[in-house]
Amino acid sequence: MRDSGEISLYLGAMDPVLREAHTVSAPASAASGSPQTGATVELFGHRFHTGPAAALVAAVAARRDGRPRMIVTANVDHIVQLSENAPFREAYARAAARTLDGMPLVWLARKACGRPVHRITGHDLLGCVLADPPAFAQRVFFVSARQDAADALATRLQAAGLPAGAVASAVPPFGFEHDAAYSRALAERIRAHGTTLLVMGVGAPKSEIWVDRHGQTLGEPVVFCVGDALNVAAGFLPRAPRLMQRLGLEWIYRFLQAPRRLFRRYFIKSWRFIGLAARDQLRRRPG
Repeated sequence: MRDSGEISLYLGAMDPVLREAHTVSAPASAASGSPQTGATVELFGHRFHTGPAAALVAAVAARRDGRPRMIVTANVDHIVQLSENAPFREAYARAAARTLDGMPLVWLARKACGRPVHRITGHDLLGCVLADPPAFAQRVFFVSARQDAADALATRLQAAGLPAGAVASAVPPFGFEHDAAYSRALAERIRAHGTTLLVMGVGAPKSEIWVDRHGQTLGEPVVFCVGDALNVAAGFLPRAPRLMQRLGLEWIYRFLQAPRRLFRRYFIKSWRFIGLAARDQLRRRPG
């Protein structure tokens, strides 16, 4: 197993959240960070990290905020939802880190900062821990949409060296985020497990908002909000070919896998992104 110190700490990635578009409270440690030049780029009123996944994960793991240290991975759908969902905006603002998942965001970030920008997806976050769990990932909890996926990943982590009992999981019922009693019991179970890494695989904005609302109960785990990447890592969903990923066409591959579920997202809601991106570009023009 790796010691987390073996991953170079990119502590400058902890930039404060810009509040030009929306005002929300963030942890004091986020506001007092000492950023290094080139660590982040501002888009849509939020700071997004531009460095590699391993360095970012190590930096977040090294922090102590007194609350969950959540990493969120932004895509086009997230940006659209952020424009209309206040609890989602608040969860994003209080996240320990925000990354660029969708390729349109990566392209906008490269244009905005004029330097190389790393795409960091939920797949990349999981890749930092599954093969060789670092020190912060010794007590893992999966909140998954399917039990067989959580079990498969638990088996992988045990094969990588974690002892039996170090990995726990839950498959919450549909609408659990609106059930106060269930949510409280789940949060208490996660904390009682001694969770140091919480992986949320039940979709956005549900995962991010739930973690933000129950932060005081959860303790201080590192949190990955990864959606379907959990099922991909478990081997139950294929991922798009690398060429489609590089060309920004991964969404087509995903749509073909689940057209009924994703039609509204990709062909109705996502068109709003064009207007949001245009306004963001106009806002950053000098004068």
